[in-house]
Amino acid sequence: MNRRISFILLIALLVGVLATPASVFAEDIKDPSDIAKVLIYTENGVDIPANKSKVNCEIYIVDEKGGAYETVHGENCTVNVRGNSTSSAYKKPYNIKFDSKTDVLGMGKNKKWSLLANCYDKTLIRNAVVMDFARELGVPYTPDYRFVDVYVNDKLQGSYVIIDSIEVGETRVDIDVDNNEYLLELDWNPQDPDCYYFYSWNESMKFAINEPELEDLSETQKKYVTDLVSKAENALRSGSIAEVEKYFDIESMAKFYLTLEFFRNIDVATSSTRFHIKNGKIYGGPVWDFDLSSGNYNVDYYGKGTLEQQFHATSMKWFRELVKYDDFQSVVNENFLKMQDTIVNLYTDNTLGLNKIDTLIDKYGASFERNNTDAGWAPNVVHHASMQLERHPDKTYEENVEFYRNWLKERNEWLLEEWGLTSFIELGDGADITLDGYYIYGTTDKTTAGDIVSQIATKGASVIGGSELKEGDIVPNGSIVTVGGVSYAVILKGDVNGDAKIDQYDYLLVMREYFDTVTLNEVQFRSADINGDGIINQYDYILVKRHYFKTYDIYKK
Repeated sequence: MNRRISFILLIALLVGVLATPASVFAEDIKDPSDIAKVLIYTENGVDIPANKSKVNCEIYIVDEKGGAYETVHGENCTVNVRGNSTSSAYKKPYNIKFDSKTDVLGMGKNKKWSLLANCYDKTLIRNAVVMDFARELGVPYTPDYRFVDVYVNDKLQGSYVIIDSIEVGETRVDIDVDNNEYLLELDWNPQDPDCYYFYSWNESMKFAINEPELEDLSETQKKYVTDLVSKAENALRSGSIAEVEKYFDIESMAKFYLTLEFFRNIDVATSSTRFHIKNGKIYGGPVWDFDLSSGNYNVDYYGKGTLEQQFHATSMKWFRELVKYDDFQSVVNENFLKMQDTIVNLYTDNTLGLNKIDTLIDKYGASFERNNTDAGWAPNVVHHASMQLERHPDKTYEENVEFYRNWLKERNEWLLEEWGLTSFIELGDGADITLDGYYIYGTTDKTTAGDIVSQIATKGASVIGGSELKEGDIVPNGSIVTVGGVSYAVILKGDVNGDAKIDQYDYLLVMREYFDTVTLNEVQFRSADINGDGIINQYDYILVKRHYFKTYDIYKK
C-alpha cells in the first residue's frame, strides 16, 4: 500500500471518529469506576441556573466498581442550585429530586437529596469527618452521606458529597409533624417563602420552622412553638437545672454542643443550626454544613478572633447559658472523654488503626485529584467572584490537609485544658515502660497492673484487659491503659494471643504469620515482632519458641 493511500485511509478514520456522536462515548461514563457517580442530564442540555430555579433532568447514580448497589435511573427529576453563600461560588452545590422515593446507594428511600460541593474546604473532607463523628457520638438524626463524582451533561463538576437533605422522614428527622413535633433552624438568611419565622431572646435570634411548612402550619401551632421557646429561654435564665430540663433534652443538646464546639463551626449563631421539638422538649440536631469549620475561615471576613483557640458555639445564646450549668457541662465532659480515642484517631494513628484523614484520602484520593485537576478546582485558589469566607489556602492539597490535621490536634488539647480534663498519659521519672505513640512497651510476663500504674505520673490511670484488672493481675498483650480518655495498648512481647503467657500457641501464630497463613492485627503484630525490626520472620519465631523452652529470655535488657 503506497503512502498516498495510507494517508487517505488515516484521514477517513479521523473523520469517522470526529463524526461519531458524543452520546456513543458518553455511554462509558455510566460504567462503574473507582467511586460512585451522579450523572445529571438537563432537559435540552441547558445550564443549571444560578438563581436556584429548578430545571427538569434525567439522573443516573452509579455505584463504584464492585459496589453493592445497582444503577439508579430517574427520568422525571429536577435539579437546582442550593445553599446560601455557597450558591454564589463557582463550584455549585445542588439539590436533586426524583419523582418517587428512591434508594440512593443504600441510604434509604427519599425523593430529595443534596449534593454538597465542599467548595470552601480545600481538603474536601470536613463535612464527612463531622458526620461520622456526630453519628458515633449520637447526635440525633445525623445525615448519611457518600462521596461521589458529579457530572452535568457529561462534564465533570468535581468531588461532591451526596447527603440526606434535612427534612422530616423515617430515615431522616423522624418526628411526627402531625402530632405537635417540629423542625427548627436558627437562620438569619433571606426568608424562605415556605417557612414561618419568629424571633426570640429579645429579638436577637431568628428561627424558621422548617417543617411543617407554612401552608400546613396553623396559628395554634405557631403559638405553641413560640410559647415553648419563650418558656425554654426563661428556664435558661432561671438558674435552675430542673427548670431547664423541663424544656431541653440535656443529652442531645450536650452532644450537639460538643460537636459544634470541638469542630468550631463558624456559622453556629447565624445559619444551618438546627433543633427539633419532640415530646414537648427541644432537642439538639441534626448537624449540617461544616465546610467553614476547624480553622477554615477568613480572618479578614470574620475577624481575627476566629483564628484563635477560644470557645465559639457559646455565641449561640442557648449554649452560652447551658454551659453555666455544671450538670450540662458534666455531660459534655463525659462525652468528650468517651470520644477521645475517636478524636485522636481523626488526626493520627492510634489503637483504632489508621487515622480518619488518611483513611478518607486513601479511599477517595483519586476523586480529590480529579476535582483539583480535571474539574479545575485548584486547592490554592479561592473559587468565588466576590468574597472569601475560607482561610487563605496553602499552595498544595497536602499542605491544606496538614493544617487541618494540626488544627484538630491543637483544638483537642486546648479543650481538654480549658475544661480541666486529663486524657493523655505521662510517665514518671525512671519508668521502665516506654511510650511509642499510643502503645506501651517494656512489660514482661510478670508485670502486674499495679506495676504499670505505679510508673504513670498522671493520676487516675487504670488497666483494662477484658475487664478492669486488679493491682496484682498480670497484664496481657493488648490490655488498655487509660486515664479515662485516650487508650494506650500494652504490647507484651511474645504474648501474641493475649492470654498473659508465652507458650506454643504464640510461636505457632508467629510462624503462621511468617508463612502468610494468618494475618495478625496491629497489636498482635507488634507483640510478635520480638527484635523490633518491623517484620515478622523466622528469627521472631525462634526467639518466642526458645523463650517457651527456657533457653532464651526475650525480656532481657
